[in-house]
Amino acid sequence: MKKSASGVRGFSFVELIAVIFVLTLLVAIVYPKIGVGGDLKSVSRKLIGTIQHAYSTAESEKQPYRLHYDLTYGEYWISEAATDADDDASQDAKPEKLRRLPKGIKFTKVETLHFGDVVDGRAFTHFYPIGRVEPTVIHLQNEEYETLSLSINPLTARVTVSFDAE
Repeated sequence: MKKSASGVRGFSFVELIAVIFVLTLLVAIVYPKIGVGGDLKSVSRKLIGTIQHAYSTAESEKQPYRLHYDLTYGEYWISEAATDADDDASQDAKPEKLRRLPKGIKFTKVETLHFGDVVDGRAFTHFYPIGRVEPTVIHLQNEEYETLSLSINPLTARVTVSFDAE
């Protein structure tokens, strides 16, 4: 820090450039570690919240519900399940409250009792009004090929999260 002829102290141009360079270097190092795409843990928390919401809605409204998964487009949503009077084809329509997986995260497989192993297309999990859920395992993967599995307990709808080694 220099003292000018008028006695006012200040930073030189070289000192300011050095500080800006150091700050730029720190941002360049830290920014890639802040995920631009999705984080598997945060995505799993949102999906678990959706599962718990579908479970509690089915139980409180005494209506069967479905949690749909579109593996091709990375989307999921909740809908009322078709009754005997309804046309099952009406379940193919996407609702207004559609949720998308963030960029970099995808469904790799959904295992259900009804569909078996699904790796592309659509599948769903049934939530029954008596407090039961169709046993389901949802597999998610990020761009680094890290995988995570969410297993839904059919009696309690509790979700067990496990990280898989690929």
